[in-house]
Amino acid sequence: MKHIGYIGTYNSNNSHGIYQFTFDDTDGKLSTPSLFYKVQDGKCVCLSNNHVIITKEGNGKAGIALLDFNANLLAEILTENTTPCYIGCHSNMVYTANFHDGCIIIYQIINSKLHLVKRLDSQKESGCHQALLWQNMLFIPYLHLDKVDIYDTTNSFQLLSSLTFPKGTGPRHCIFTSDNKRMYLVSELSNQLFYYHLQNDNFWQLQKTISFLPTVAPNSTSAAIRLSTDENYIYISTRGSDLLTIFSIKNKVPVVIQQIPSGGCHPRDFILSPCGNYLLVVNRSSNELISMSVNKSTGLITSIVNKVPVYEGIGIAIN
Repeated sequence: MKHIGYIGTYNSNNSHGIYQFTFDDTDGKLSTPSLFYKVQDGKCVCLSNNHVIITKEGNGKAGIALLDFNANLLAEILTENTTPCYIGCHSNMVYTANFHDGCIIIYQIINSKLHLVKRLDSQKESGCHQALLWQNMLFIPYLHLDKVDIYDTTNSFQLLSSLTFPKGTGPRHCIFTSDNKRMYLVSELSNQLFYYHLQNDNFWQLQKTISFLPTVAPNSTSAAIRLSTDENYIYISTRGSDLLTIFSIKNKVPVVIQQIPSGGCHPRDFILSPCGNYLLVVNRSSNELISMSVNKSTGLITSIVNKVPVYEGIGIAIN
């Protein structure tokens, strides 16, 4: 089956916005990405029902824009000083995190238009890097504040509690298992994986902390974290050392089972294909999109299947 994917990029002489490619999950082959929508600072992209949601900069302001799959602009809201570093979607709700402005913005899509629901401000350069929905709560990792704030979406996004980390940890992204009882969080600065288990009264208890890079790994910063569809494996990308690390979580507690090169330089983002047989990674500094085959039974990456050029790739999404 063929899928259509989208890549957000930093602007350069060779990259000009959002790029589109096709991916065949029968053989892992990729088409060479082509420009889908020209935009300034379209680094993030997210798919929601019949829409493509992207970051955008224009007229001295920044925010997000809503496109259809024919690259028609349907709506935009530009109220920030810099573009968000993260876009997440759930149903008709959109959540963005702004690393530099230090804000989280929640939108609702109604009749293919964007409506501002709420803005949550922390402080400038707080490094908020994700806005992830869990049941009726919104989890916000703050990389520079070494904490994750938890907000109640049913009560005007009031702050409920916080998870704190040692100084210099840099919490970046987290994922939840479908039973809603386990959370795994990757830190950018300390390159660690944190495993939490839900206790009574929505209290998250830290179960395990794993440092997964070699002892000497200068200038290495971890980025994306993904969960396999069967929820037996976790995948993490790390820039600098340019590695992909795979963990088994069959027994809940993460165990490193593989660590391999990302096939290029600066693996900012990656995704697992819908069938689970492939991993697609964008290596920003080596300007390429790579498909790798995955053994679904073992979780291991077995080989590089295809490699195509794309400049300054930052975010990736696939239908």
